[in-house]
Amino acid sequence: MPTIKKRILCAEPHEDICRLLTLLLEQQGHEVKSAPTISDCLELAASEQFDLFLLNDRYIDGDGLALCRQLRRRYREVPILFFTSAAFLKDRQQGMEAGASAYLTKPGDVVEVVQTINALLKPRKVDTHAGGR
Repeated sequence: MPTIKKRILCAEPHEDICRLLTLLLEQQGHEVKSAPTISDCLELAASEQFDLFLLNDRYIDGDGLALCRQLRRRYREVPILFFTSAAFLKDRQQGMEAGASAYLTKPGDVVEVVQTINALLKPRKVDTHAGGR
């Protein structure tokens, strides 16, 4: 049974990191689009459908937390993963409060990023027995 490719928007200002993540994610069968700026990210998100947003904390045109809040308001069910150099507990808390589904720090294990993305993209099981009798 063929699997449907999941579409990921890699909003990463560092081209080398985005290229590496793209390569690894494509090997997992995902389709990846890149956006180095907030405006590029919002434009792509508005014109195409994505299954996951991968964000950084800083862009040349703004703040990753503000971007996360915007995406969360518009795309309530789409997982958002921060992969960022902002490594303090306060940064993590702010990211999660902004609407992130997960938060990983740089420098980090890119394999962990891929594993986290795969976990976030897994279909959620619905409990058919909940509340029933």
